Amino acid sequence: MMITNPLLMIGAGLVTGFLIGLTGMGGGALMTPFLLTVMKFDPILAVGTDLAFAAITKIVGGVGHHQESKISLKPVLWMAAGSIPASILGSQFILSQTDNRHLIDEFLPQLLGWTLVVVSIIIIARTFRFLGPKKEREVRFPSSWALVGIGALGGVLVGMTSIGGGTVIMALLLLFFSIPLNYMVGLDVMHGALLAIISAFSYIFAGQTGWSSVGLLLLGSLPGVWLGARTVHRINLLLVRGILGLLVLGAGIQLLIGGGH
Repeated sequence: MMITNPLLMIGAGLVTGFLIGLTGMGGGALMTPFLLTVMKFDPILAVGTDLAFAAITKIVGGVGHHQESKISLKPVLWMAAGSIPASILGSQFILSQTDNRHLIDEFLPQLLGWTLVVVSIIIIARTFRFLGPKKEREVRFPSSWALVGIGALGGVLVGMTSIGGGTVIMALLLLFFSIPLNYMVGLDVMHGALLAIISAFSYIFAGQTGWSSVGLLLLGSLPGVWLGARTVHRINLLLVRGILGLLVLGAGIQLLIGGGH
């Protein structure tokens, strides 16, 4: 498809990449609604394009975080054990419904919208300490089985909507556990890269990826995600997370009131 405004795509990639690097969130949560509502992509093409973009962006971000925070790979692999099978099931379900226009044009944007609204409420509530552990110093890491379960829930949503790898999983980690923020972001970005790669292949093989759009988005996101990963120790992440929560809420409401049409 023709891209009418390449600079807008590059700018969107830069902002989204920076937020992914900084917070582990904001990839699908902002990019898919942008492709649907601003660029007027078909819903399935928007999901496939976002997953390819997110996979490459998060690989770069994951390398940056590994260098900064020395993240252990074991929790990443536990999460992937749940998320990868679930994401394949989710993506195959959506791709099997390409002729069901009611499901794609109505259900998919509504699912995206409600997912974003619920996630934004969790992010905002956790930012202001309404939910979850009250003190950041009470470090509580999830068990292996909790990581598998969180991964599975995020994975099925990623496969269906491209949202969940960063946003839903990060929201669940924030809600139930207390992990140092820079470590949590690094864990989330590294797992998100693995999950997005697997999910993206389903859409790539089905021909549901806009490669010219992916290229433009990456021109912005690759420097953005690297900068975000390098800035994670030097910025008030709670403030950034609060702003991100409001952006995600706005994107969700936009989809619910008819942005997917």
